[in-house]
Amino acid sequence: MKKVLLLMTAMLALSTTSADAQGFFKKLKQKAQQAVLGSQKESEDENEEQLAESDEPADPSNLAVAQGSDIVPKRKTSTITWNGTITPSKASTASALMAELPQLPSAEKMARSTMEERDAYTMKIAAVVARAEQLQEKQNGCSDAEMEALREKWESKIQNLFGLTKEEMAILNDENAPESKKQPIQDKVMRKIMGAEGFDRAEMARFEKMSEKEQEAYIRQHPEFMQKMQKMAMNAGNFSKQAKLMTAALSGYEAKLGKLTLDYVKAMEREENHSYESIAKKYDNKLKKLYDQICATDDADKVDALYAEADELLYKYRLEAAKEYRASLQRQIAEAKKFAAEYARLSKEVVASGDLPKCAIGRTDLNAVIMVGNLLDEAYKELPELDNLPVCRETLYTLPKGWSFGVWECRGFMGGVEGFKAGGDWPLLADNRSGDVVEYAVVENGKFRKINEEELKRINKQADQRLKSTSKNNPPYGTYKSRSGQRVVEFSKTGELIVNGMTTFYPVAFTAKDNALEWIILDGEEILKCTYKL
Repeated sequence: MKKVLLLMTAMLALSTTSADAQGFFKKLKQKAQQAVLGSQKESEDENEEQLAESDEPADPSNLAVAQGSDIVPKRKTSTITWNGTITPSKASTASALMAELPQLPSAEKMARSTMEERDAYTMKIAAVVARAEQLQEKQNGCSDAEMEALREKWESKIQNLFGLTKEEMAILNDENAPESKKQPIQDKVMRKIMGAEGFDRAEMARFEKMSEKEQEAYIRQHPEFMQKMQKMAMNAGNFSKQAKLMTAALSGYEAKLGKLTLDYVKAMEREENHSYESIAKKYDNKLKKLYDQICATDDADKVDALYAEADELLYKYRLEAAKEYRASLQRQIAEAKKFAAEYARLSKEVVASGDLPKCAIGRTDLNAVIMVGNLLDEAYKELPELDNLPVCRETLYTLPKGWSFGVWECRGFMGGVEGFKAGGDWPLLADNRSGDVVEYAVVENGKFRKINEEELKRINKQADQRLKSTSKNNPPYGTYKSRSGQRVVEFSKTGELIVNGMTTFYPVAFTAKDNALEWIILDGEEILKCTYKL
């Protein structure tokens, strides 16, 4: 384990911290005013307190040498699924991989496309992202040697700032060192901060133990004490500025990264919250009437005629929505590239200043490739669907109020529709989010129960393994045609079930019959059985 160096720089008598010291000076100043000037108006006290707060020296105790895991960007994870063999790209740089990613499909293709077109698009993205992940695995972050060099560099800076030896630093960082060894070093640190002549632990301890009246009397009798305290406060402020200057590059880097990340998250949230309701309103009710008629008849000719009319309306909606959705994805991709580029630029600056090792910025470019790849993969899969879908639906199971299924964690093919039971093949994960509080539960064999964090981790691992081995359940991938041959349903190795080139489902169970296709999906708080008449 690489050691994290935490240096507490301002420690007063009775083990008070520098924050306590600042409070001590503030109280002392107020008592001096009371002793010399008498009581002030409340508003003046408030103004003085605000001024005192703004004049306080910044706490110079927040110096730390981070671990490698703290300063190296975390790996981005691919969200692309493909139940088959993927041949990774042979590109060896992030820029080459980014150039290999496909362009977004046109709005017309996003509105209606074949499984072959979608799969070819997905495979291009998957090949690039798989290679980016391979290259990331070779970048294990900062080595022990690099982190040790960084630690020694900062330790040397801190030693020089506080005038300490290596041995004294070691004692301060040793949790098991006795107070008898630490206290003289702490006093030395305080003398460095407050001024060589100012700090008197015994005198300050005595003053702290006095009552308020005794303190006021002491200040009147010893005006030099107040002067000494003020000088100490000034020295502490100057020292704080030195400490800030020493860490300015890292502090600025952290602040800029924080703002960059916040701006990026807000931009992505704006896109995710974009509403397509105004478009949906034009078509939803008309489609509902047609779908209700389809579900009410078994006449193949009527079904074909009704679907022909419905699909024409559905395509109009999807094309109109796709134009907005495609523009949104373009903005998201631009934001992702901008975020990664700025992250890299800021990191290179702090590396150039010598405050961070070069290994700290190794993953940013590859992360950008994966981020953009994930967004491109949403082109077909996440186009907003209407509330009314081209299937007959039956609710098989409903979660308690406030709960919803974790669709990603539950994804995978379980088998046929007949005999399906909620959570019968594996636990179905659900969550309940209320503000910052998140609860988790599973449905097993039709029964609902809450789980803890440890079980959640175990179920997520099972879900990852399940997605990698879905083929063991022999999903019936392929093309299914209506009895007239006019309509097509395609079940792709991406896990998508594409109805006549448009609406997409992710079935966890599927059965093909002569006159209909049936499948099971998880939809919010419900498990639904869908029937599509052929």
